[in-house]
This record gives sequence, structure tokens and C-alpha cells, in this order.
Amino acid sequence: MVAEAPIEAPQAAAPAVVETAPAAETPTEAAAPAWKVDAGSTLGFATAWGGVAIEGRFDRWNADILFSPDALDRSKVSVGIDLASAVSGDAQRDESLQGADWFDTAEHPKATFTATRFEKTGENRYVAHGTLALRGASHPLRLPFTLKIEGDKARVSGVTTLDRTAFGVGQGEWKNTDQIPAEVKVSVNLTATRR
Repeated sequence: MVAEAPIEAPQAAAPAVVETAPAAETPTEAAAPAWKVDAGSTLGFATAWGGVAIEGRFDRWNADILFSPDALDRSKVSVGIDLASAVSGDAQRDESLQGADWFDTAEHPKATFTATRFEKTGENRYVAHGTLALRGASHPLRLPFTLKIEGDKARVSGVTTLDRTAFGVGQGEWKNTDQIPAEVKVSVNLTATRR
């Protein structure tokens, strides 16, 4: 029994050494840097009305971005969009977009897109897997994008499509997709500066 004590003591001490190793490594893991979106960046949308193409944009939106190609598992993006800032080149149409049949900005002033999973699909090509919350509905949304980083500047360009009817955008007579299709194209073109 006395001979067993020296054997047990090292076994008890060994886990303490193993447990401290991950804690020591955590600070050295590559963190995803924060980026500030530069002025002139755009968030646009495109659809059609009676076969006539319509393009617009949101003039007020913000993005919290933590991203690194070397730390995709620690990257995340959150975008807030002021729906009342939608402009499409026609004042009457833009006013209609804010109404209850469309964005219903009185009840749902903002839309948000959040992504915490990213995958690399090619050279300078990625996909953000996130969720879009719009008009009280939330659905998964994939945003494929290209990224070029030079020094402390990043350029991002991405396009995706969504089904407006899944979010209740277009009520009453506008639920029908014969005049305005269900599919809406959303595009982002931005430059950002590393903080």
C-alpha cells in the first residue's frame, strides 16, 4: 500500500498540467479584426414591376464587422437597415414602400442580417451563412461575396436573392407575383477600414 502512493501522486498532478495548456494557448489564437464601413458603400435591391426593371438602395444602414480569412470561426457580421431609407427613383413608390402593404416601417422600422458562419469557396470568395429578420419574420440567408484585403483596406462585393413573400413584403393585391416577382436581388458593395 505504501508503494502505491508515489504512483497516485503523479497521476493526480498530470491533469492540472494538461488543463492549463489550452488556457495558455487561447490568447495566441488569431482574432478577427474589426472593420469600419467607409462612406460611399452601397446596399441595393433590384426587382421589376410589370416587366420594367426597378433598382433601389437603402441610404441608411450600419454594419458591425469582425472578419478575418484566417479566423473564419471567430468572424461575425451584423447589419442593421433603416427600411424608411429605401429609395428607388420614384418618390410616390418610395412612400408606398414604407406602408403597411410593403415594409410597414411604422411597425417594423429595421431589418437585420446577422452571420456567424462563413466558408471559403475559392480564391477571395466566401459565403456568409446568416439570418435575415424583416417585417417580423426571420429566415436563413446565404450571401456569397468576394473579398480583397490590401493593407488596412477591404473591398467586398456580394449578391444574393430572397423571396419577398416569405417575409410578408407585399400584402393584399401585392401578394400576387404576376406584376412584381417574389424574387428580389440584394447587392452589397463596400469598402472598409481595419480599426
